[in-house]
Amino acid sequence: MSPRFDLGDTRLTPSKKTANMLSQRLANTVFAALVIIACIYFAWVAQGFETGGLLASSGLPSKFFPQLMLGLAGLAAAVVFCLYAAKSGASGDKGEMVFANAGEALRGILMLVVCVVCYFIWRNYGFVAMAVLLGPLSLIAMGIRKPVIYAVVLGLTGFVYVVFTYGLGVRLV
Repeated sequence: MSPRFDLGDTRLTPSKKTANMLSQRLANTVFAALVIIACIYFAWVAQGFETGGLLASSGLPSKFFPQLMLGLAGLAAAVVFCLYAAKSGASGDKGEMVFANAGEALRGILMLVVCVVCYFIWRNYGFVAMAVLLGPLSLIAMGIRKPVIYAVVLGLTGFVYVVFTYGLGVRLV
């Protein structure tokens, strides 16, 4: 018999189904490793930054701030990774599961897919295309069915675009 995923089931009480769920320890270890890999990749991307920015007057290269932030994020992820790899009680995790049920797990995986898809849309088609799709795709992945919420999210996307483009003069491409 195949497992049945019910997107509407959001019970937070433990059940027999949670025995097959992903443990918090494993999830945090894998996530920390992925954050470290992402920080290394984006630091490599930032190495190519050559535009003058707010830091130009201080003599710092434009890649300094992004690489500093990525380095700090990577360092924090490395600390988390080491805490979980040491198998000590320092991680504060006492066998909890990441998701309460299969519905929550499916929504989490779908949100990850939405994030990755939107990143590639941004890289290939620009920020505006990604911004228009991110909200509705996220709502679909979370199982939201109210049209009013979709309208509000798209309205906020338009509002942010107008504020940044016309109010602040930022070119969102």
